[in-house]
Amino acid sequence: MTDIVQGYSFRIVVWALYIFLLAPLVCVVIVSFNYEPVQSFPPSAWSLRWYGEALRNSNFVNGAFVSAWVALGATLIATPIGVMAALGLWSSSSRFKPALEALFIAPIIVPGLVTGISLLVALSAVEMRAAPVKLLIGHVLIVLPYVIRTTLASLAQINPSLKEAAETLGASYRQTLFEIILPLVRPGIVAGMIFGFILSFDDVNVSLFLVDARTTTLPISVMSYLQYSFDPSVAAISSLMIAMTFVITLLLERMFGLKRLFAGH
Repeated sequence: MTDIVQGYSFRIVVWALYIFLLAPLVCVVIVSFNYEPVQSFPPSAWSLRWYGEALRNSNFVNGAFVSAWVALGATLIATPIGVMAALGLWSSSSRFKPALEALFIAPIIVPGLVTGISLLVALSAVEMRAAPVKLLIGHVLIVLPYVIRTTLASLAQINPSLKEAAETLGASYRQTLFEIILPLVRPGIVAGMIFGFILSFDDVNVSLFLVDARTTTLPISVMSYLQYSFDPSVAAISSLMIAMTFVITLLLERMFGLKRLFAGH
């Protein structure tokens, strides 16, 4: 009887957490279909008009392009660096290995506002004024820890005897790396790239200190728009971002399986 009660209690807690996490997102999506020029829940009339308004807003469109190329550029730069760092940590037997791993993962732990302010001060000290370059540097720091983390998770599942067997059979380090190790950890690398891209595209805390009037990301454009207007076009563009994140995550799960990917770390 006790086991049954505990089972039902656990299910209730899990469903309560799902509702707590998803209810705000569902409300935003519902509000985006409101016909009225003000946000109201539930909508008194339904329409797609605000999706058209959002897509015609030049600030949103330009911000989306900036967010996309910054996230893509940061992902392409951070991925090889992160993979090399993960391989170095995996093969290292140094006593400083835990400290180095914590250092590489630090951008996840440190609040984004602190990271943004630190980057602003550091880049100002070297007289770096180009907003695109500053954004790219900042977003590399956002993506890098996720690439390292997911690659380490995949490396942890590799049987060390595979590497030893390849070396015993005469394979060079380069052959072992490119023909055995990297193919096995490819799911982890791709997962880190996709997670990093999504978080970079949606970032506010770091970008807030690195943008300028001509180079602004989509989340910052939405925040600026909310200062002067509160129509459902904000909910519409937010719904599109939610849909993009959901589709990418679903594809990741279908291709690689998140449970299988992180089972060993």
